[in-house]
Amino acid sequence: MSKISPEILLTFIQLDRSRKTPLYIQLYEEIKKGVFEGMLRHGDRMPSTRSLAAEFSISRNCVLLAFEQLRLEGFLTSAVGAGTYVSEQLNELKPPGKKKMPAVPLVRVKKTAVNCNDFPLHTKFVLDYIGQEATLPFQPSIPSFADFPFQVWARLAASVYKDIHRLHLGYDSAQGYLPLREALTDYLRMNRSIHCSADQIIIVNGSSQALHLAAELLLKKDELCWMEDPGYLRAKSAIARFGAKICPVPVGKSGMDLDYAMRRFPAAKLAYVTPSHQYPLGETMPLIERIKLLKWASDHQMWVIEDDYESEFRYVKRPIPALKGLDTFGRVIYVGTFNKTLFPALRIGYMVLPSAEMATEFTIAKAVIDRQSPVIDQAILTKFILEGHFSRHLRRMRLIYKKAQEDLVVLLQKHLAAEVRISVADAGMHLIIWLLKKYDPLEILRKTRERGVMLYAIDELSVAFRHEGAFFLGFTGFKQEMMEKAVLILKEVLSEEKPIE
Repeated sequence: MSKISPEILLTFIQLDRSRKTPLYIQLYEEIKKGVFEGMLRHGDRMPSTRSLAAEFSISRNCVLLAFEQLRLEGFLTSAVGAGTYVSEQLNELKPPGKKKMPAVPLVRVKKTAVNCNDFPLHTKFVLDYIGQEATLPFQPSIPSFADFPFQVWARLAASVYKDIHRLHLGYDSAQGYLPLREALTDYLRMNRSIHCSADQIIIVNGSSQALHLAAELLLKKDELCWMEDPGYLRAKSAIARFGAKICPVPVGKSGMDLDYAMRRFPAAKLAYVTPSHQYPLGETMPLIERIKLLKWASDHQMWVIEDDYESEFRYVKRPIPALKGLDTFGRVIYVGTFNKTLFPALRIGYMVLPSAEMATEFTIAKAVIDRQSPVIDQAILTKFILEGHFSRHLRRMRLIYKKAQEDLVVLLQKHLAAEVRISVADAGMHLIIWLLKKYDPLEILRKTRERGVMLYAIDELSVAFRHEGAFFLGFTGFKQEMMEKAVLILKEVLSEEKPIE
């Protein structure tokens, strides 16, 4: 299968209609600037003129004029049926030198003798079980294993093992396999608008390890951390484990309520956010709120952990750029994972730190825990990315998951229209239902789980702010027939329960 170059997101382009400069010239200048600043590199495939015109709400003629001028100057090249690319000749252009930013001091954990009883693992914030998870509807964040290209993965694995002697089979860098980190720099630049170098990236065993490293290194005992409420349980567990204080912040239509957090917890040293697709309510933090958060973090020397989970699975329009891509202050730590996009057993995630120096500090902490992540799996994943299989897989899964989401909505409307209100997000691997009548949620959860349906209440993820009668249902990884049986079980359970007056 031939490699298909993915289109790059052009979210760094800014067009100002209040200027007298024609829009096609602004577009031309912005693309050219992107080349010189390193956001566009030789070989990058440009979006089509129609999609760009729609994205920026300008006429297609504006895009055509800008592209034509860039082709004349040698910045772009195109061929019929092959698309438009950044010219190969541009590999000799060097980005202009950037002004060196002052190093941001890293908060270090005070070295003391620790009694394990002083910092118990808060089981309140840990999932119900730590054993093997059953793949049952409506378990959230379960990839569709039936649609994963295992034959391709097996072929790549065989090629890695065939040349295994070429790998360093001793202890490798605790920071992670260098070719994988280099592949990630291109992936993040093109898909998440994050401009970083390989020495800012650390390979970890998933987002959980990343969160524990951040909590250990960035927070002292009793320091405050903003947490979305409801929010990710394992993030709460990491913060609580190292003795910091969880500051629950309500979630609204714009994601975390920043005004509430700033007013109630102004001394916080860390904020944990899921801005692209809030977990679990699915809200997206708009640009003005993102800028407000970044400015506050800079002014108050606060770190921000951006957990960009499931951001690849956006079903309406193009993916939203990451908060990290806007961070000019060096305060955002970006966390990503392949465990949801590929399969959980892979156990490969990554962190992007604000600087190489800070990445070194985190690498030391990771080395103390488990020395390094498995090199062979990283080598297989690197081939999977570089040969274009990862991009193809994501494109295919977006279509499959969108269809699964639509199927579940139809089933809920068919069987439970009088019982639930459905809330569908533009992205992610689950949806929300709100019961129209008041029931005992513990009984609903107990009875559905006893019958093989893994229903989860939003309040299971809450500390202070309740969402009565709200449940989230995963729809990926389950065939329509299985989901229909699960919906009918939920209907049966609701029919057995008496509403609370």
